[in-house]
Amino acid sequence: MPLRIAVSALLILPVAFSIPAAGFTCNALNDDAKRAMKAWQVPGMALGVVEGGQIILRRTYGIRDTDNRLPVTTGTVFGTGSLTKSFTALGIAIAAAEGRLSIDRPVRQLLDYFPGDVTLRHLLSHTSGWPRHDALWYLDSYDRQELPRRLAMLPRFAKGGDAFQYNNVPFAVAGVALSAATGKTWNDWIAAEILDKVGMMETVTTLAGFRQTRNRASPYFPAAEGRISLPLRDTDPVAPAAGLYASINDMLKYTQALAGNGIIDGRRALPAAAVNSLTAREAGSYGLGLRLSSWHGQRLAFHPGFIDGYGARLSLLPDRKSGVIVLTNMSGETPVARIVSQIALDCLTAAPRTDWIAHFGGGRKPQKPKPPSSATIAPDRLPHTYTGRYIHPAYGPVSFTATVETPSLIGRFHGREFELSYAGNDSWRLADTHWPLREGLIFSFSGLAGGEFGTVSAPIADGPTYRRNAGPLVFHREPLSSPAPTPDK
Repeated sequence: MPLRIAVSALLILPVAFSIPAAGFTCNALNDDAKRAMKAWQVPGMALGVVEGGQIILRRTYGIRDTDNRLPVTTGTVFGTGSLTKSFTALGIAIAAAEGRLSIDRPVRQLLDYFPGDVTLRHLLSHTSGWPRHDALWYLDSYDRQELPRRLAMLPRFAKGGDAFQYNNVPFAVAGVALSAATGKTWNDWIAAEILDKVGMMETVTTLAGFRQTRNRASPYFPAAEGRISLPLRDTDPVAPAAGLYASINDMLKYTQALAGNGIIDGRRALPAAAVNSLTAREAGSYGLGLRLSSWHGQRLAFHPGFIDGYGARLSLLPDRKSGVIVLTNMSGETPVARIVSQIALDCLTAAPRTDWIAHFGGGRKPQKPKPPSSATIAPDRLPHTYTGRYIHPAYGPVSFTATVETPSLIGRFHGREFELSYAGNDSWRLADTHWPLREGLIFSFSGLAGGEFGTVSAPIADGPTYRRNAGPLVFHREPLSSPAPTPDK
């Protein structure tokens, strides 16, 4: 039967395609899923539910491509973001069970440049001691082999195992360590030990593979006038943290395997000990690649997954061999995957109905207009005093030139060119976002000698929601005669 999709200027109304199992009753789920999508302007979604080890619901909504009005199907491939972390943790647990590595020995035994007190367990439980350095991989300058070396150059706020900070780059390190132990790339190991055994034939782990997927969801992000289409983010450098792309068909099989202690439809697909290791409590409310909680008195393991233009959520009730998986093609402050997951969890646990849409505010709120730009401040010194090339050992070079027409600086950082206006006290403010450089970011110059500054610092790696921030990164002026350790891009 053909799908009919209503189109408006701002929203493609969600139309559901459903394969429910007999006996599953969740009256609020379908209507509330569509209401949530409309309220937050999510173009497309796929939903699956497992109960007692069996798939009981497989349902799709809306469209995967707003330009061509293509519907989401059960084979549509989405970015899964941080749901990838459980695959990496599981792959390492399998390698440990085979005696190829130990998650409690120092990573330095596999990567000789790494700190000696950090183990794979620390990397997989977010207790390696580093603040978040997502900016490091968002620069698109360092590949998966180089990222661990760059991270190892950066200071930590704690020793391995002492403190929790959710992190992405350490998971990339775990993937490189896995490769060193097995002699296979992370991609090949995950494919052979998990994807093939679970039967995830539509899943890919590279951006190139995702680009070649004909039935893939396009990525979207909230905007002042509805939503905008995003370019595909290259996740290959940090693939062990966020680089898996899958359909609801495949993710339902994975949900079956995790909820069913490694068993799918009566056959053992994954070793039980490896699966169980993911939900053993390691650091507060985190296991290995999964968050740990409870739902109406029942043990819950879950993880959200966001990457540019995609939002997902995996939820497991391991004691009842049940779970929920939701995939969407919208990122940003969009709680739809969580809302739909929690409605389904309520049904699975026979909990009283909660209006989760109202709980999360009832829908997307209009964006506040940007405040008017502050009055231009004249620099205290001639702009060329600040110009030059400055180097950070891990983040590489940033350079500044002065403009002739206005008292501003032009910065260049790993292929990004941006304008800065003077903010007073030898500091300059970024006018517009050039991700991962955020609008309003302050670059502060210091160490004036001989008519030029010796250093410039900026909190490039910091985020407003991070528990631990790295603080200002200090870049030192490069003498003209010194070779550049990293070329400008």
